[in-house]
Parts: sequence; structure tokens; C-alpha cells
Amino acid sequence: MRIGTLGAGTIAQAIARHAIRHGHEVVLSNSRGPASLAPLVKDLGARATAATPAEAAAADLVVLAVGWPQVPDVAPNSRP
Repeated sequence: MRIGTLGAGTIAQAIARHAIRHGHEVVLSNSRGPASLAPLVKDLGARATAATPAEAAAADLVVLAVGWPQVPDVAPNSRP
């Protein structure tokens, strides 16, 4: 399974590590862009990639891992 994260903080990283250990691919994204995630992706290994939020949102499963105040920015059609 390919898992995308919208957000790449502590929660997203914990989920990514767990998913990778269990054979899944992870696509991480954040508001600063894929290049800012290069060190994390390198640390996570070959099953991890960095992408834009739109690319991560196209994964089989998407994890929303941002602070509550950022939800409207990441998912503008949601109602927090």
C-alpha cells in the first residue's frame, strides 16, 4: 500500500516508520516543499519519498497530520 501524509511532523514520522517496517511505501509532504524533507526521506530509506501535498493526497491511504488550526489550509473543503 502507498500511504501519503499531509504533514511531516512527529505523528507523520511515527506512522511512516511503522508503515515502512511493515512493507508499505510512504509519501511525505509538508508546506515547505519536498526538498525540505530530503534528510527525513534519506533517514527513512528506499520506501519513503517526498512530494507535494497534492501528490501525497493521491496515495491509497492519506493521513492528515497537521495541527488543528492548519486543517482549513490543508483541506479547504473540510469543516473543523
